[in-house]
Amino acid sequence: MELRDIEIFLTLAEELHFGRTADRLHVSQARVSQAIKMQERRIAGRCSSAPAVP
Repeated sequence: MELRDIEIFLTLAEELHFGRTADRLHVSQARVSQAIKMQERRIAGRCSSAPAVP
């Protein structure tokens, strides 16, 4: 996980808007979408591979 991806995630949480997040961080909106998609995949992968709680 890249530090920039975490920064994008946190900024999106503040802005609640992909376009404003991209403008604020001086990246493309596609880059914001890509970073969020990668984080969603990582989270889902970890959740689905977690052992079941009895």
